[in-house]
Amino acid sequence: MAKKYVIGLDSGTSVVKAVLFDLEGTEIATAARTTPVEELHFGWSEFDIDIEWREISQAFKDLLAKTGISPDEIGAIGICAKHGSCFLDENHHPVRLGILWNDGRCAKDLEEWDAAGKLDATFAETSNWLMTSDRNFLLPWLRRNEPGLLEKVTTVCSPANWVSVNLTGNFGANASDFYAQVDDTGQISTKVLQIAEIEDLMDKFPEIGEPSRIIGTVTERAAEQCGLVAGIPVAEIGWDAMSSTAGGGATEPGQANIILGTSGCILVVTPRFVREPKLGIMSVHNVPGHWVQFIAPLTGTPNSDWFNDTFTYEDKVRAEKEGRSLYALFDEEMSGVPAGCNGVVYHPYMSAAGERAPFTNTNARGNFFGLNLHSDRNVLHRAVYEGMAFSNKHCLDAYTFPVKDVCLTGGGTNSPVWCQIFADVLDVPIKLMSGTEYGAKGAAWNAAWAAGIFPTHQAARDAFCRVDRVYTPIPENVAVYKDLYEVYKEIPYALFPAWKKRSEFLEKHGFEG
Repeated sequence: MAKKYVIGLDSGTSVVKAVLFDLEGTEIATAARTTPVEELHFGWSEFDIDIEWREISQAFKDLLAKTGISPDEIGAIGICAKHGSCFLDENHHPVRLGILWNDGRCAKDLEEWDAAGKLDATFAETSNWLMTSDRNFLLPWLRRNEPGLLEKVTTVCSPANWVSVNLTGNFGANASDFYAQVDDTGQISTKVLQIAEIEDLMDKFPEIGEPSRIIGTVTERAAEQCGLVAGIPVAEIGWDAMSSTAGGGATEPGQANIILGTSGCILVVTPRFVREPKLGIMSVHNVPGHWVQFIAPLTGTPNSDWFNDTFTYEDKVRAEKEGRSLYALFDEEMSGVPAGCNGVVYHPYMSAAGERAPFTNTNARGNFFGLNLHSDRNVLHRAVYEGMAFSNKHCLDAYTFPVKDVCLTGGGTNSPVWCQIFADVLDVPIKLMSGTEYGAKGAAWNAAWAAGIFPTHQAARDAFCRVDRVYTPIPENVAVYKDLYEVYKEIPYALFPAWKKRSEFLEKHGFEG
């Protein structure tokens, strides 16, 4: 039977999505399943990887049932997933819950590493400024706090590797799965493991190969579990941030992708391994011979989710009564607030892990600045949108490799008001590609190329990545934001001492937050 389709699987932080594409890059259908994030202690972020595989299997079945296509028509499957760590025994069974990218349990370890120069030493090898969730911290933490566990572990892998081994029997790892442990060769660095005092665990990491390659085919067992057929080629694209960058059309040096999603991400494609600025992440791209320099502020859409959950009950009631989209209502209300929110500034440092870019401070917390008695809910709501755009500009200004083009992806792109704010704050045209599932799209078109469906990588990219909308900066708004941005930048650095005193207060009195 002719191969007419490819599937991109994106296993995100709390939702897994299987997306069907035709060979012109059109999204035919999406099947989504939720996967719970568990916070057993304040600041922890874990997930049950057995539940994850169960939901992924069902997502494949749901997708095929929804579309009615035959599994024989699927030419390839591409896999991408969130950053995190899974701990497996010799039979590829989990020995504990997986730990996610936004886990904050090692915040004090990060502070100690910074004081001891170990962050600098690691950066010199990997060009990565570590997050509290990186394995460099987690593996020593597990050794100290869960004695005997690592002796049971045969493989420490990424969530994408976990999906790969379930689908094909092979881990299919690439350097994007282990960016915090690899050097400019794209392989695990012995020196990095020595800095973390985990060099004895080297054999627990899977073998690393080239990105966007076929790692195997769907096994008989996986086919039965997922409603597929055995033998479909599978490509492990790796970290979803890289896949979303490819799906958003950022494939050439100087192109940037801003992911306005659960995690705030700014990614710039480079033709080589870059060692500045000293606060980001360097990862192999899906595009052969290219790298991606990634700055990851902890300032994603949980900020807007928090605001919506806390302050917008009245809007929810109104939207339901009027039979309209809640988010369209948000845009309508915010469009009546002038750019700059009359000087109200929001700093989106709401993560339990603080902030990591463009500065690293585990004590950082969010705030509204400049409130007065006329600062109503709509002003605060728009200030949240503007604050997240300012946060991204703060990071983008730190790049040393020139940025010439910006694509915006992620759930936040559903708001035209927010997209325009980004164009005005960054003072560049903002491009949105066709479709909505960019992580799955990047996985799908790379898999299609790897499986030989397209003759070249560029041909696959061109088929799937087409510009849908462009937001052009509004000059009068640009002028306002240029001045307000200077205010935005002053505030966090002035708060460093206060943030530290606050953390001391919390610890002294046994409070969390």
